[in-house]
Amino acid sequence: MSDQGESLLEILDELHDIVINAKNMPLSASVLVNKSEIMDLLDTAREIVPDQIKQADAVLSQAGRVSDQAREDADVVLRHAHEEADSILAEAREQASRMVAQDQITVAAKSQATRIVDEAHQKASQLINGANEYSEQTLAELAAQLGHLQEQIAAGQDVLAQRRAEEQ
Repeated sequence: MSDQGESLLEILDELHDIVINAKNMPLSASVLVNKSEIMDLLDTAREIVPDQIKQADAVLSQAGRVSDQAREDADVVLRHAHEEADSILAEAREQASRMVAQDQITVAAKSQATRIVDEAHQKASQLINGANEYSEQTLAELAAQLGHLQEQIAAGQDVLAQRRAEEQ
């Protein structure tokens, strides 16, 4: 027998190779295989399956934590962007109010106040857009990771279903 596989799929590949390379029985579709070798591989497979399921559960749990953390990070970034925008707007309004109060430069103050408020709105919009882009990117990356994990889990479930079908 060759070295036992490190994963269930490797063990299944090895079982497949043993059956494919086994000596044919004359006038039959049956083949001769080493019972001990097959049983060793099946026992190893039975030992591996629970570990791989535990690993998949751990990966899913970690993915959930990563998803929650990404959402929290995105919320923090968005909240900070809003706070910064509010601060900029408040400062702009305060500065505009001071300028308007001065009689000699009222017209210039109104013009500059409008410009400052427009710049504040523009900066606030840029901060919010940046926070939204960061959130979208982080969630897209997380979705890709979860998709990969779901494929791995589905493959494991297919193997288990096939094994159950073969046992029946």
